[in-house]
Order: sequence, then structure tokens, then C-alpha cells
Amino acid sequence: MCKSFIASLLAFLFILSPTVLVATITPGQIITNCAINGTAAITFDDGPSEACDDHFMLWTHELLDFLKDNGITATFFINGDNYNCIYDYADVILRIHEEGHQIGSHTWSHPDLTLVNQTEVFYQITSLEKALKKILGLVPKYLRPPYGSYNDEVINTIESLGYTIVLWNLDTIDSLGGSVEYGLEKYRTSDGPPSSHIVLDHDSHKLSCQQLGPQGIQIYLDKGFKLMSVAECIGETDSSLWYQYIGTPSDRDDTWTCSPGDIHKDSDGFTNSDFFIDED
Repeated sequence: MCKSFIASLLAFLFILSPTVLVATITPGQIITNCAINGTAAITFDDGPSEACDDHFMLWTHELLDFLKDNGITATFFINGDNYNCIYDYADVILRIHEEGHQIGSHTWSHPDLTLVNQTEVFYQITSLEKALKKILGLVPKYLRPPYGSYNDEVINTIESLGYTIVLWNLDTIDSLGGSVEYGLEKYRTSDGPPSSHIVLDHDSHKLSCQQLGPQGIQIYLDKGFKLMSVAECIGETDSSLWYQYIGTPSDRDDTWTCSPGDIHKDSDGFTNSDFFIDED
């Protein structure tokens, strides 16, 4: 009887364990927080970044230097042609991957997916897939929709393409003009372990790479958080499982380019109305 009770208890705990939670994660599922207590995933959207003002280094490279020096694994949700053409910064993408960080999809040109038709949603996701296959030989399994915006139709398309959706539960507001101090206060006032967090930062912003990201990470280390990728903080420790496809990168050729028509935006930088949902 005692053995039966213990076996039942162990089975129950096994079901609740973070590792088993990973097995239940499916395409189209929405992740908003880590599953493992006391962990935090620092995520960076919209990169890779533009060059710094006074030298040839990239902001993302500076951030990567800090992460490497401190043994931190982060997650980068990459665009194809938002601020920059992904092919012009292939070396940054390669470095992110080679240094063990997780790479996720953030679409090709960062439209609000709820405002465009499903053909455009498909285009936005698969266009970035093609680029990442060329540069890295892989296709991500995790996707963050721009602005965290989605509806049932968007989820259906994302699910059909094999992606799990990653949002966040702590936003530093750096992309909306929030100051470094405001973002750091978000880090400071967030609950410490055993709580867990997925933090939203942007490596498309200079001060986020040089100050907010590094200082925020130090605050979390001082709080006692274990910092890791999104996939790791939900229990997926095998990095080969962070991707739907892993193959061989392509040699650079004349297809490694972006053109104005690829981004599907008008001259003011807004998504071209040709790709909006037809309300009729």
C-alpha cells in the first residue's frame, strides 16, 4: 500500500515537472513565462542592430560581448528586413547562433499580423525562414509576433507552420521610448525567485545593448535568477530541439539581398494596404 502511494505520488510529480511540460508544448501554443521556478529568459527583438555612431561595431555585437563575458544565454527574435537587411548582418546572426543563444522568428518586416491577410502572414514567416536557412541552415521553432499581436486566424497560420508563440510577462518599454532608468526599475521591482520571467528588450536600440540589457541582467543575477534561453526556461535543454529544421547553410550568392518590394511597406514605412485584411 505504501509503495503504491509513493508510486502514485511520484507519477503525479512527474506530470507536474517542467521537463514534462515541454512535451505538451505544441505548435500554436502561447508561452508567456518560464516553467522552471527561479529562472528568467532575457529576450531581444528587432535585431540585428545598426552600426554605432562613431565606429564600425554593431550594437548587437557589444551586447554579445557582454553576454559572452558573463556566460549568459539569451534569446534573439530576428527580423529579415525591419531596420536592416538580414543578409548585410549575416555575421551577427552567425555569431548569435555560434555562441549558443537561441534564435527565434520575429517575421520578415515586422507588421502587425492581425492587420494583414493570412497570405501575408504566411509570407512574413516563410520569407524569414528562407533567409535563416541560407545563413544558418535552420528554421526556428519559436516565434514572437510583432507587438505581441495575434488573433485566432494568426494563431492558425503560425500553428500550421509549426511554430510555438512566445510572448513575455515583463516589458521594459525600451521600444516605446522608455528611459534606461525606467527599464531598470522594471527589473528591480519584479518579483525575485522563485518567480520566473520572460523579459522583453530590443537590441535595435543602442542604450538597450549598452546599458539596459547588461545592467538589467546584473540586477537579475543579484536577485538570484538563473538566466537562460526561453527554450531552456521551459525545460528544453537540448539546443537541437529549439529548431524545426537543422541542415547546412548555403554559400553566399546574389540571392542574399533585400529589395524595397520585399518588405511590403509603403514610402512612409507602414505596411502596404494591399496586404491588409479585406473587410468586405
